[in-house]
Amino acid sequence: MNMKGTFVSVWDGGTEIRTPAELDLSTGEVITESVEAGNVEILDREYFESETGDELDICPDCHTYILKAVMKEGIGHTLTEVFVCSDPDCDNQ
Repeated sequence: MNMKGTFVSVWDGGTEIRTPAELDLSTGEVITESVEAGNVEILDREYFESETGDELDICPDCHTYILKAVMKEGIGHTLTEVFVCSDPDCDNQ
């Protein structure tokens, strides 16, 4: 099942490029067409924005899947919430 929304990339401190997109809810993959970014150099942030306005951060490594929260072992017997890529093959685990 897919959710319609917008892929948003924020460049150089505020320039936004918005592209129609779909989020595959079973895998976390964001499907969109590539567009020309123009005269931008530094990528600040990427996220998927649902039609209801919810924002889901995109993995800064693969730029294709949303980040998901997981619990990892911390110091001692603690658990720490961290965000990792939804793609199990991505290096951001």
